[in-house]
Amino acid sequence: MLTLFLFFSLILPQSGHSEVDTAAKPIQEFWFWNQYDLPRKAKTGTSEGGVFLKDFQIHQNTFIQNQNSLNQPVTGSYRLFDEEKTDFSKPFSLEFLLLNHVNNPVGISWEFINENELGLALSVYGKDLIVGVLNGAEWVEAKQQRKPFKKYWSHVILNFDGDKISLYENGEKVSEQKIVFPLKGYQLVLKGFFENELYMETHNLLKKAAHYPTSLTEVAIKSTFQNIRSQIESGKLFPDKFHLMAWPYLSYIQENSIRMVWETDRSAKATVKFGEKLPLENLSTVSSNDQNIHSTILEGLKSGTTYFYQVDMESKEGGKIITPVLTFQTAKPKGNPFLFGIVSDTESRPQINNQVAQRLWEERPDFLVHLGDLTDGGFKDFKFEWTMEYFQGIGPLTSRVPIVTVPGNGDADLHWYNQYHPDAGEKAFFRFEYGEASFFMLNSNLIKELQKGGDQYQWLENELMISEGKWKFVVLHHAPHSADEDDYGNTWEGPGKQGDPQLKDLTSLVEANEVDMVFFGHLHTYMRSHPLKAGKVDKENGTVYVQAGGSGGNLEDNAPTRTWFTAKNFRRHHYCTVQIVNNELELRTYNLEGEIIDVFGIKK
Repeated sequence: MLTLFLFFSLILPQSGHSEVDTAAKPIQEFWFWNQYDLPRKAKTGTSEGGVFLKDFQIHQNTFIQNQNSLNQPVTGSYRLFDEEKTDFSKPFSLEFLLLNHVNNPVGISWEFINENELGLALSVYGKDLIVGVLNGAEWVEAKQQRKPFKKYWSHVILNFDGDKISLYENGEKVSEQKIVFPLKGYQLVLKGFFENELYMETHNLLKKAAHYPTSLTEVAIKSTFQNIRSQIESGKLFPDKFHLMAWPYLSYIQENSIRMVWETDRSAKATVKFGEKLPLENLSTVSSNDQNIHSTILEGLKSGTTYFYQVDMESKEGGKIITPVLTFQTAKPKGNPFLFGIVSDTESRPQINNQVAQRLWEERPDFLVHLGDLTDGGFKDFKFEWTMEYFQGIGPLTSRVPIVTVPGNGDADLHWYNQYHPDAGEKAFFRFEYGEASFFMLNSNLIKELQKGGDQYQWLENELMISEGKWKFVVLHHAPHSADEDDYGNTWEGPGKQGDPQLKDLTSLVEANEVDMVFFGHLHTYMRSHPLKAGKVDKENGTVYVQAGGSGGNLEDNAPTRTWFTAKNFRRHHYCTVQIVNNELELRTYNLEGEIIDVFGIKK
């Protein structure tokens, strides 16, 4: 029996550097980054040498004769490698890089098909690695639990030396077996199984595929793995080419200025061209820096005005990147109607982030408010969660619509958060003004500071006192009130605390100062409270609490019985918009299909 073991292990941050690069060069290599964009004329077009997996999709029935034990609906079939270059009867190596950061079982299968016969299948599904082979007339499978490297990544090389076929997982051999039938005439088909994850596609799991026209030595295989690991530790999308790791990222919008941040894989100078119409007449030059995260503020702008801009980058080696012409609008003057979007807990699902971005783009919001957990844990050593997940999903939208954020527990060390959001301040709490609204952006990771006598508590108390905003919003990550089933006590076993008790001082403060709404995430469901004040429903003077943690994290659930303060619960991914027109506010909450699941209004 051929025991061929498939992939799934994880290749990320560890100390050490690559050995001397002794790996052979593939004759076919594909990187599946930057698969998402905005529709129609809003396309950002920032692939820089990547390819689109959808271009390799095939639609005929490729599942033939032998039943793979996965027994899952096929959500996509692909033929990647050029048939004229792939003779599997001769020595070859196939390389795969995978990123699995979801909690529901999904998978892919590489199937070797010869006319009407499935001869060999290498699969990963959920926690399992599965190898199937046609042994005479019988289909035989071997299954083993996968061993992820650094939680989420797998680097797999399938190596055939003309006699034996071996599987290498993260540079180490895990199986070897003599081939018992010729592979001549076989084609390789890739299939995806993603029914359990809404909007997930094969490219969300498979990040690289390569074909080598020879078998690789163990030294070359180890070197290839070390190079890949080093690349992912640095957050780079491509190993060699000059590229954008983060699209132009708009933040801290004002009537007369806007902040712009972007990241390249190496030191580069840049020129930002901008203006109210084409051709672009204004220039802002940004010099190189060693961190490769670049930032500039465009100043002297007109309020409520649409601007066009383009970023032209050049590396020291002479490489060039020019973005398409993009757009933004400066903040509108007081008294004008405006609409902002609310997202939270984008975390580990670029596919959900992008679906939210697509829906919000159709609304053309003036800006976005993010309630924290931009990443699932994108601390200093997990750079990839920013460049390979967060910006992959939401980047096309935030290159056109400014975003203001607070950090969640997933961003709590602030190492990358502060570099991408330089206006948030050292501790990441600040006040943001738009029109006649004041937004008090808090860092609830420093939760002791939000209790009486704490630095943020005193800061907020003072800011609420001096604010002249007609509308007041407090934004934080953690939950002052919650209908969640188990984050604040297991409600299936006894009474829960219905929110974080360490935030009771904060709720008293905001309610005493007639804050209109408190926005938060952390819990991956939707909940809107009745207007509350001093522990009671007060429809005239109360504060409304909105938990909107549904833009990408693993869905959670509510307690088995309804909490006294809840006006609306919803358990699916979602996003919100808030529109303010004169003395009226309207909150709308949508599911990912754009259907309204909640509407609430305030009149002053």
